[in-house]
Amino acid sequence: MALRSFHSRAFREALASNDFEPVYFLGPHYYKLCNPEASEYVELKINEYDNAVSKRRHINSLSHRLRRFGVITETTDLRFRDSIEEGLFGASVFRAWSSAAFFDILRHLPGIERLAFWLENSFDHVGVHCEMLRDSGVNCALTPSMGLHTFEYEGLFAKEAQKIGLPVFAAITNYDNIVNRGFRGFTPKCVAVWSKLMADDTMRLQKLPASKIEITGPAQFDHYFRPPERDREMFLSQIGLDPAKKTVLFAGGVNITRYFEIYRLFVDPGSSGLRSDCNLAIRPYPHPKLLSSPSWQVLEELFQRAEGVFISLPPANEADDVVDASMWRDLSGEDDLDHLHCLLLYSDVMLNIFSTISLEAAICDLPTIHMGYDLYTYGHRYNMTTSFQQRQTHNRRPLRLAAAKIAHDEAELVQAIKQYLRDRSLDKDKRLDYALSECEFLDGKSSQRLVDMVSCRLANWERMK
Repeated sequence: MALRSFHSRAFREALASNDFEPVYFLGPHYYKLCNPEASEYVELKINEYDNAVSKRRHINSLSHRLRRFGVITETTDLRFRDSIEEGLFGASVFRAWSSAAFFDILRHLPGIERLAFWLENSFDHVGVHCEMLRDSGVNCALTPSMGLHTFEYEGLFAKEAQKIGLPVFAAITNYDNIVNRGFRGFTPKCVAVWSKLMADDTMRLQKLPASKIEITGPAQFDHYFRPPERDREMFLSQIGLDPAKKTVLFAGGVNITRYFEIYRLFVDPGSSGLRSDCNLAIRPYPHPKLLSSPSWQVLEELFQRAEGVFISLPPANEADDVVDASMWRDLSGEDDLDHLHCLLLYSDVMLNIFSTISLEAAICDLPTIHMGYDLYTYGHRYNMTTSFQQRQTHNRRPLRLAAAKIAHDEAELVQAIKQYLRDRSLDKDKRLDYALSECEFLDGKSSQRLVDMVSCRLANWERMK
């Protein structure tokens, strides 16, 4: 999502309007999918980052864990418990539990996340791209996130840019990053957040002053405010669905068992009475954990044999495997964005399990039902259950809960589906309230505000230096 945000048409147009020429530093997997002759793409040397960090692996491991879990929210607490489970069978019981107990006390100490930030930045002197940045004539850097968990490479790159005197800006690219991904890895000149809600969370959890925060809206959702290229009848006909019928969209996660539940509910004859009433569109989670599994390959074939079922997959014709196909979607322009826009706009109800796409559905005024139950949990870790999802900080916000129905069993799910198929306008105002609370702006101009922020603050920095 981060790359797609900075690679979209709206963002590129905003760059051009401010006379910026972008240079994209991409990880090896993305870089190999690009045109090697395109000067705007440079490979990010993550292997060299790994080698440099490994020389201080004990300090970096401790500081990273403290940054990740030192911001105390319900989500980071769940993730900490999950990390205990991961390491439980690799050490003795005494060592595993005593280590976990000690670290739990440590992470709750006041200011520990800022101590970890200082410790990490005192010893981080990586210089992998410094010479390249100097020679390229780059004036500033913009990174997704602020070096939060899973954005470590972006954080190292930002610190390299700061090391040679470049101003670095950041943009939050997912609505749950501030509360879910620990403490920041660097301090930007300014971070672009989506809303007042996110700005408040940034000040409270990331310890940034208001002067370093600007509300710009979600740049990655700008395309939802452009008219789609196809109307409903054309789109549904093109994907093999009947425009005369209403459409249920299932946007699943990585848990394959939920897709089998959907197959039984909608495709097996006589199971729920839904089969003949509606189309079924399936948007699989674009991750190899799901798409590379033998179970998915079997299930995909079963879905494809069924009439009135469409599977929305990444454009695999441009890639060699599932991972490349998913990554290509981030680089391939607007086709998939328009496809997803049409799915959200022309479906009549979406089934989901508490993921980001439910916010996108609210933006497109698509009713959402969360499957708040687990029919099958044998062999599953707790982090695969809906209980885990429902306990996360961002999923407990009142407006988010009010904007969608939560089905606590299959009977409630079928009943809620039928209600929304009868009247798609149910809960319309609640969806709008939720979208506004998370996004602040619903006008398709967030990319422009983001680039304007960078341009204005860069000009101020150049005047003052």
